[in-house]
Amino acid sequence: MARLPSFDPEELPARLAAIVDSSDDAIVSKTLEGVITSWNGGAERIFGWTAEEAVGRHITLIIPRERYPEEDEVLARLRRGERIDHFETVRVAKDGRLLNVSLTVSPVRNASGVIVGASKIARDVTERRRLETERDELLARERRAREAAEAANRAKDEFLATISHELRTPLTSILGWARLIESADLDAEGIARAARTIVRNAATQAQLVDDLLDMSRVVTGRLRLDFEACDLAAVVTAAIETVRPTAEAKGVALSTLLAADSVPIIGAPDRLQQVMWNLLTNAIKFTPAGGTVSLTLREADQMAEIAVCDNGEGIAPEVLPHVFEMFRQEDSSTTRSHGGLGLGLALVKHLVELHGGCVHAASPGKGQGASFSVALPRRPLNPFEPNVKEHEGP
Repeated sequence: MARLPSFDPEELPARLAAIVDSSDDAIVSKTLEGVITSWNGGAERIFGWTAEEAVGRHITLIIPRERYPEEDEVLARLRRGERIDHFETVRVAKDGRLLNVSLTVSPVRNASGVIVGASKIARDVTERRRLETERDELLARERRAREAAEAANRAKDEFLATISHELRTPLTSILGWARLIESADLDAEGIARAARTIVRNAATQAQLVDDLLDMSRVVTGRLRLDFEACDLAAVVTAAIETVRPTAEAKGVALSTLLAADSVPIIGAPDRLQQVMWNLLTNAIKFTPAGGTVSLTLREADQMAEIAVCDNGEGIAPEVLPHVFEMFRQEDSSTTRSHGGLGLGLALVKHLVELHGGCVHAASPGKGQGASFSVALPRRPLNPFEPNVKEHEGP
C-alpha cells in the first residue's frame, strides 16, 4: 500500500495562501466595516486593482454607487452570522466596466468565535450572462416569428373562407335569377328586375376579382402605374360621383370640401381614383343610414392632403394598427354584417406609397366614427414624364 507523503502543519498557511492566490476567482476579505484586508491575484485580474491599491480601501471601490444599499444589507447579514451563497449582482472594474458576478460571502470568526470580518469569493459570470441573454433574445425572436407565422396562416385561412363566401354569394343570386328567366315564368317587370339584380351582383363579383388581381400584382411586384400630370380635385370629384348612388341608396349623406377648384399633381389618375373610391366605399359601408361621410381636399406646402371621415361604427383600438394589412378584418367570419374581402385598405396603402405618400387611420373607438388621411407629394421624387409607363413594383 502506497504511503501518503508527509505533511508539515507549519506549511499549511503557505499552502492555503498559494491556493487562494492561484484561484481564477476573486477572493477578498474585509472587516465588518467593509474595509478590504486581503486581495488575491484573481481579484486583480477581474477588477483591475492591484492588492497595493485595494487593501485598506472600502469595498465600495468595486461597487456601483446605486448598489451601495445592497452592500449594507450584506454586512448586516454577516454580523448576524449568516452565509450568502451564489448571490448574483453587478460590480465595477477599475476601467469602469460593469461586471456580472456571483458572490459567496462567509463570516470570519476569531479564536473566540466572534465575527470579525468576512471572506468573499466573486466569480465573473459576465460572459455566461451575455450568452444567457443572447439565448433568451433568440428564443424570444423565434417565439415572436412563430406566433407571427401562425397568425398569418390563420388570417390566410380566414381570408380563403371569406373569398369562398364572397364569390359564392353574388354567383348564387346570378344563377337563381338567370334560371328564373330561363324558365319563362317571369313577366316583363320580373325580367327587368332579374336583369338589374344580375348586373348588380356581377359588378360586385367583378370588383372582388379586380381587388384580388391588384393585390396579386402588388405582392409579385407587377402593379403598373402610368404617371402623368393630372388634377387631383377632378379625380376626387369623379370618385364621389361614382359612389354617390350607393350612399343615397343607404341613406348616407356625402359632403365635400375642396380647398381649390384645381389641385395639379403628378400621379396615376386611375389609381388615385381607386384610392378615393376605396376610402369612400369603406366609409359608406360602415356608416349607418342617417350618417355622414365627408371628404376634404386641401393643399399644404408641396403636399396635397385628403381626409375621409365618417360618424359610423368606428374601429376598436386593438384593430386600428392592423387596418391596412392584407388578410386582416375586424370581423372575418362569413356571417359578418358587411361584405368584401378586406383588401381595399391594403390596396390604398400600397397605391399611396407608390405615389411617395402616406396614409393614416384614426378612430376614438367603436361607435365613434373613423377618419382616414392621405398625404401625397404634388410632385414625387424622380417623377415620371407624362404618359410614360415606367413604374413597376412596389
